[in-house]
Amino acid sequence: MNKLPINLALSYSSTLMAFFIVLLLARVLGADSFSWVALGLAIGGFIVPLFNLGSDRTFVRDAVAQGHTDLIDQMVLSNLSQRILMALPISVALLGLTMFFTDTFNDALSLIGLSLWAGLIGLYPAAWFDYSLDVRRQNLIVLGERIAGLLLISTFYNSAATASQMILLISMCLLATRVASILLQIRSWWVHHASTPFFTSVTPTHQNPNGTNLHITVATVASAFLTYGNQLILAHNNPTELSSYSLAFQMMMAVFLFQGQAIRLSSRSIMEACASQKTLLQSLAQNAGILFVGSTILALGAWIAIQALPHILADARFETMSKIALPLCIWVSLTGLGFSISQHSLALEQERFLLFTSLAGGFIALILGSLFIPHYGALAVAVILLVVHSSMMVANAIWLLYSINIKESWGCLERS
Repeated sequence: MNKLPINLALSYSSTLMAFFIVLLLARVLGADSFSWVALGLAIGGFIVPLFNLGSDRTFVRDAVAQGHTDLIDQMVLSNLSQRILMALPISVALLGLTMFFTDTFNDALSLIGLSLWAGLIGLYPAAWFDYSLDVRRQNLIVLGERIAGLLLISTFYNSAATASQMILLISMCLLATRVASILLQIRSWWVHHASTPFFTSVTPTHQNPNGTNLHITVATVASAFLTYGNQLILAHNNPTELSSYSLAFQMMMAVFLFQGQAIRLSSRSIMEACASQKTLLQSLAQNAGILFVGSTILALGAWIAIQALPHILADARFETMSKIALPLCIWVSLTGLGFSISQHSLALEQERFLLFTSLAGGFIALILGSLFIPHYGALAVAVILLVVHSSMMVANAIWLLYSINIKESWGCLERS
């Protein structure tokens, strides 16, 4: 945790750049046209776990179990190949999905570009850097990506292009910088941490483990239905309110960054804390406490910022943000506890229960969304997210504490 302030500074700098991009788009395009950007971000939320394949949650655990340098290199190559293989089916599915939301080729291409830009975060090799205790290097590359994207987009600020043309140009610029960033991250890890020559294979691999995890992948996709599924329902019913919700949700990214960095820097120690019941309970209490307190402080700052944003954007249609700020801020504070609970559950190899709660939560959220969003709009999206996700966290916490105290779990821990 002693590296957390430095990594947070880097991460918040890159996120600030990304938020400036989103804020500038909202200011220039207005609430109506910005809904395309918001829709791309929502669709991208489904793509991220399909590219990531659970690597962010289980690669470190599997790598710690392997331990040997040559085996880690093989894991990385297998991990990368399997994730790249997801690109083709995802692109085909994305092309089909755009047919439901667009009428012109330009709009379809823009939506695909924005969706891939948001979704390709799932190809970040962040877990490799986590295992190698080199988080700072990856954060620097991501910061460079965001700065490059901001500079490229600023060149179009005074362009006479239409809104549709502007969104297309911006989406292609953002997508290009993200692809370049991913390639640079992969090369950087291999140069500094690998001991074997780099090669890739398009042949599906069956190496076990390779840091990917089917249960976590499905659980994360199911969670995306909870987080982003109702945003798509909102896009169908009220695109303008989606613009407000998306901007408010982007403010929550400041809290997610803190949570993500805290989990990344402690993921290896959490896995190693499984040596005994005492150390695991101590790890859970310490990690959950840090995440909750830090998340609550940042959520308060996000709530204050959301109250001011409609005035900065000079568009009354963004005032919906103020109405949904409170449930979103309460939700994001509690997700800090949820991150800690789920990461410790993964240390005990409780993927199946996390999968069950994620599937149940996503299904219930969509049912509630179809009932209430047409009448209550963005407020219903925020409240459903808070209620359903909180219920999932309670269920996961109960199961985790139960697992810690049953003999079967400790037998598995001792063998590991």
